[in-house]
Amino acid sequence: MAHFLVPAARMWDDVVHTCSNQRLFCSGLQSGYVMDLATLWRLASRWYAGRLDHGYTRREPSDAAEYLREVGLSGPFWGL
Repeated sequence: MAHFLVPAARMWDDVVHTCSNQRLFCSGLQSGYVMDLATLWRLASRWYAGRLDHGYTRREPSDAAEYLREVGLSGPFWGL
């Protein structure tokens, strides 16, 4: 399972904290968002596409929301 502590609306407040609290586990936790590894792969596979290209800019919130929907995420945790 993959556990995300920080909701999408707060992820950019402190990116280091956000990334430091995205973990893989063999069983669930009590808080945050837990997803299976197939969903995690869909989320991660294109999230940073182009990141190393010159002129890269991060996704606008509306583009990020559309991407999250495309990979199968929904609900208030993801701001959807």
